[in-house]
Amino acid sequence: MVKRNYWWVIPLLYVIGGLFVPLFFLFYKFGGINFSAIKDHSNVIKFTITQAIVSSIFTLLLGLPGAYIVARTKTHPFLKSIFRILSSIPFILPGVTMSIGFLMAFGRNGLLTKLLGILGFDRKILYTFTAVILGHVFYNFPLFIRIVGETWEKIDASLVEAAKIDGAKQHRIFWKVELPILTPSILKAFLLTYVYTFTSFSVVLILGGIKYSTIEVSIYMYTKILFDFKSALSLSFFQILFISVVSYMLSFEKFEFLNGTSLKEKFPTWGYFYIILTIAIIFIPLTYSVLSGFINYGGGFGIENFKRLLSLNLKRYIGTTFSSMFVYTISFSIISSIISIIISIISSFYKIQKLQYLMFLPASIPPVTLAFSYVSLNISQYISILVIYSLISLPIVYGIISSGWKTIDPYSIEAAKIDGANTFNLNLKIRFPQIKYHLLTAFVYAFTLSIGEMSATITLSNPPVSTLSISIYRLLSSRKIPEARALNTIYSFIVILLFSTIEYLRNKKLKNVYIK
Repeated sequence: MVKRNYWWVIPLLYVIGGLFVPLFFLFYKFGGINFSAIKDHSNVIKFTITQAIVSSIFTLLLGLPGAYIVARTKTHPFLKSIFRILSSIPFILPGVTMSIGFLMAFGRNGLLTKLLGILGFDRKILYTFTAVILGHVFYNFPLFIRIVGETWEKIDASLVEAAKIDGAKQHRIFWKVELPILTPSILKAFLLTYVYTFTSFSVVLILGGIKYSTIEVSIYMYTKILFDFKSALSLSFFQILFISVVSYMLSFEKFEFLNGTSLKEKFPTWGYFYIILTIAIIFIPLTYSVLSGFINYGGGFGIENFKRLLSLNLKRYIGTTFSSMFVYTISFSIISSIISIIISIISSFYKIQKLQYLMFLPASIPPVTLAFSYVSLNISQYISILVIYSLISLPIVYGIISSGWKTIDPYSIEAAKIDGANTFNLNLKIRFPQIKYHLLTAFVYAFTLSIGEMSATITLSNPPVSTLSISIYRLLSSRKIPEARALNTIYSFIVILLFSTIEYLRNKKLKNVYIK
């Protein structure tokens, strides 16, 4: 008799219960869609679509050269590691943290403001459309570095060498050989960037000011401030429909010729100009953000901001104490990360095609929309935050773990089965040790995404619940700038430490592979 195992039902029920059940009752409770509300917000919809397209194009233009430098040039491995770490940080920083860097870099006395003045350009960047676009480029260009760069590294060098033997010039090799192979990964990075900028919340809210508003910001305003749930529901429906179409397009990506090692070229002259540009647009605001806690509000350096943070009555501004805020942040992030990993492990183990599609569905539903459905059903904020955090990180966690699952040596599994090992021992002693790097990487990504999540958290949380990103935003809103900077620096150092650990383990793993 064949023994049936129904563990695969767990991720199925979790995703359906966490995503679709609240949304279904949301539509049922408020009686469907008000299409006139969608028509009344045509300007918001047009702006959301337009800024997402413009942001994605400029992100592509900045990210593609960076991917080339990482993948195809003879750059020292240590410098590449530093570049990978620094270019990964913006993507997982909360929008409010990134905004602090931009506010300081482009503020009245900011370095980039002074530089613009010297070059004769308009010094007023903040609270303009340009600020929104720059913020999105800063936030999303790591996608191109990672996705396109890693694909570029795997293009077989023999393809490029064969083209050179045939007399093809460098630009012709790129257009005729490399670009067709890179196109799926470029399209994937572009569409992901479009999704993230389309659902932008904190970047537009902080850098754009009251003049600019995306669908995501409007949903939050209707839910938490105006209590117009019908309009919020209608905009949510449009956003889910639009993002679902884009997410469906992502499922068509195919990859070929990715089993080799790319040919390394001499570092190009234009690369130095590119580095200067990325330092100005990306790394100066990033440096400002990371070190903001040590930059005194009136000028100079020191630890005054941290002293003010520790002496401030935080409960008055963020609704809870300093220690409680950290307990909430760490607890929510750890528990939700573990949930995401468990769901992803079960889904990866069974390799059911429809189950794999289900794991990526949370990416098609904006966090603020999902949070809105939980608020309308009066679900506990503690349960809501845990479930939504785990769902938000699920697509990326599942992607990492399923990739690791494919690297498991099948012969070691068969040998253990012959020795009588059961499923529990196979997982504990064979499978998990082989994918421990992927498990740790998945945990770090889930943990940092949870800490930095803002749109769903600000919609769901009420005192005494407050997390790091929400606390930073509330301090900024209360004009407690020095204290917000200090808290922001604490968060930034946590993120840098975690991603430095990942990069160290990545290099260690690669060295072990080369030795073997």
